[in-house]
Order: sequence, then C-alpha cells, then structure tokens
Amino acid sequence: MSNDLIQAMGNSLPADVREQMAASVAADLARLGSTGGKDAIRITQDKKFQFPDDTTSDGPLDLIIVDFVYRNEYYPGAYNRKEVVAPTCFAVNDTQTLLAPSPNSPKPQHDKCNGCQWDKYGSSPQGDGKACKNTVYMAVLQPDATEESTMFVVKTSPTGIRYINNHVAKIGRTVNLPVWAVLTKMYFDPNVSYPSLRFDMIGPNPILEETQKRRDEARHRLLLEPDFSSAVVA
Repeated sequence: MSNDLIQAMGNSLPADVREQMAASVAADLARLGSTGGKDAIRITQDKKFQFPDDTTSDGPLDLIIVDFVYRNEYYPGAYNRKEVVAPTCFAVNDTQTLLAPSPNSPKPQHDKCNGCQWDKYGSSPQGDGKACKNTVYMAVLQPDATEESTMFVVKTSPTGIRYINNHVAKIGRTVNLPVWAVLTKMYFDPNVSYPSLRFDMIGPNPILEETQKRRDEARHRLLLEPDFSSAVVA
C-alpha cells in the first residue's frame, strides 16, 4: 500500500480521531530510542568524507541541509580517539544561545553552557581551545534522494561552526530562503591542514517536496541524546 493511500485513509477519519492519532504520533516520537544507526558521514583527519559503508570521498559533496542543531559535549581528561565514550555533560538545542546541559547528563557542569568554565577558551588540557567540544550536527540528503534514501548526519568541527552560521545567514539575507530550500556544496578549507568544513550555495533544492516531508524526521534524529552508560564521571 502506498504512503499516499495510507495518508488519504487517515485524512478521511473524523477530526477528533485524527487529533487523537496526531497526539499518539507525538507521544511515540518522544519515547523512541535512537533510529539513527549507521547514518553518519564521518570527517577523517586526512580531509575525507567517510560514508557508513566505508567508502570515502575527497569532496566536495552536493547536499541538502535538511536541518541542523548545536551540540556541546564535555569529556573530562584528555581526548582519546581510540576510546569511544559518552560525554559526562551534554547539551543540544536548535538555538546556540539556549544551550544548557541535559538533565540526563551524568554530571551537568553548569546550569547553562554560556558561563560554564569548560566552555571557555584555554580550558582544554590539550591547548588553548575549549574543554567542551562545540559542534553543529546537520541532517543531510543527497540531491537524488527519495523517500527510501538514507538521511545522513554530518558534524562540524568547532572551527566550522561560524561558517555554517554564515552560510545559513547568507541564504536568508540574499535569497530569502531557509537553508533546506537550496543545494549546498560542502567541502574542506584548502588553506588549512586540518579538516574544517566550508559551505557554498550552488542552486535550488531539486527535491524540495521530499525534503519538506522529512523535516520532522531530521529534527527528531538530531535531538537524540547519546547513550550515557559509557560516560566517565570525574
């Protein structure tokens, strides 16, 4: 049975029943665990995009940024790439200035991220940076995606945050569109040795209708919290 037919059947129900079903959908989405699985496009230290099937690309990638959120993650002690653990303190929000530790964090470090000692430059044990890892998580679709296609997740390094902010602002101010309405070129800054993402608007979104349908899915995926069972509480 097609999705359109199922949706048409739902729309034919009485208004009070549709309202109850909508409430049930919201409740179901709120109590779901992770639906992400292997959906991350990883950024490697040698400036490559690594897909879940382990294929790699030097880029650039042409993608639609369906949605994005800000995440802060605090790990006590020095970072160890070979030891994957959950953060001790974690925050996620669609608005950068509203970031605050999740109540589910094993050990929240402050009542909000702005003002936390670990969110200041110079707090990192490995240099002049922050001990708290600031990132932007993006849900992206490829320009030929269908309703069956995987929606990938890409995260910036701290050095890429202002560039995604500038990209979204430029689209809004120059063409009066949200970022998901355009096709974005994502690539590595060739002028630095480390992998730092940059973004350019290259045209209209060729799958605008499909993107709109998956906006809620993207937001839910991006707001999922990690499994804190492996967190190191210092």
